[in-house]
Amino acid sequence: MPEALAEAALAAGREVFIIGIEGAAEKGIERFPHAWVRIGAMGEFLRLLKENGCEDIVLIGGVKRPSLAAILPDKTGRQLMPRVARWLMQGDDGLLRGLADYFEKEHGFRVIGAHEVAGELLAPEAILTRTSPTAEQEADIDLAIRAATAIGALDIGQGAVACRGVVLALEAAEGTDRMLERVAMLPQEMRGNGVRREGVLVKLSKPGQERRVDLPTIGVKTVENVAAAGLAGIAVEAGGALIVDGEAVARAANKAGIFVAGIGRDRIDRACR
Repeated sequence: MPEALAEAALAAGREVFIIGIEGAAEKGIERFPHAWVRIGAMGEFLRLLKENGCEDIVLIGGVKRPSLAAILPDKTGRQLMPRVARWLMQGDDGLLRGLADYFEKEHGFRVIGAHEVAGELLAPEAILTRTSPTAEQEADIDLAIRAATAIGALDIGQGAVACRGVVLALEAAEGTDRMLERVAMLPQEMRGNGVRREGVLVKLSKPGQERRVDLPTIGVKTVENVAAAGLAGIAVEAGGALIVDGEAVARAANKAGIFVAGIGRDRIDRACR
């Protein structure tokens, strides 16, 4: 995701500088002006932003939640630690919201969402593939919408899998890919297979989520994991989820015989009534 965003930003005429978190970001960011910092080195992070003339910040890409004991903070990081501990107690959204406020109110940066830089990454309200959901799969989408909304309200996760009227899995701290691996380990009578695909993955933004950070995201790897789990398709929130390389996602989904759909807010609201 950081690479796709950087390419979109450059195409839009923006200058780009990427700060990769050691152990989290991938080496592909090294194609762009960049630096690496360890988690907890907030002073170094701020110095790099300022020295490279950054004004806008996009927080993008996955970072595993660290234990406080594992963080090796620098001086600025140590000063920030009590607040980080409070933010962590408010869940992932609380942590990200706290960081965004810290960058803006105390250091004068502007935190913006990935969709503000690259609106083309937002999922449209449409079927993106040759295959469309059946009536049974539409019902599973509605069930997974309700399940994803429920866990989202508790700041647990953004995704859910449902098949034939049964919720098979809920996304938690392990993330979507690990959740789909769990689904693939279930007996085939509980899910679909490569011959007869059944069940759906739904990913939604959390109710009240800070939309500048941590929007739900899918890419080719998501499609591959959905296919490996025997599922029939993916539904994401139109205008509230990011698709990394939509053309490649559609090609991979068509090859696997699964659907990818962007569902509107009105559909989500109706499913939750």
